[in-house]
Amino acid sequence: MDNADTTLQHLGQLASEYQRKFQELEEFAQTAQPQTLTAQVRALGERTTDRFRFAQQGLLTLLTQHPEADQQQFIDALMALSSCFDEMRILFQITLQRLDSTPE
Repeated sequence: MDNADTTLQHLGQLASEYQRKFQELEEFAQTAQPQTLTAQVRALGERTTDRFRFAQQGLLTLLTQHPEADQQQFIDALMALSSCFDEMRILFQITLQRLDSTPE
């Protein structure tokens, strides 16, 4: 498999994961109790941010301390960062949708 095929495979994996997470988090937001939704979304956001920072730190470590690092480790870190970014974006979008649909 060449680099272009591998890249497309990774992008496809991220797109599938995004769809799955969107459905999962959208269902969560629809079924969560309104009085606890903010706290639950905040906790999910904190978890995602922690995962994002951990992957970011790992990627930076690979690049600065191990220039000869295995390409798979680099790809794994990049995939984790992308996944965390998607999750944060989904949480933000769902929260805004929920707030927009709440009567004033």
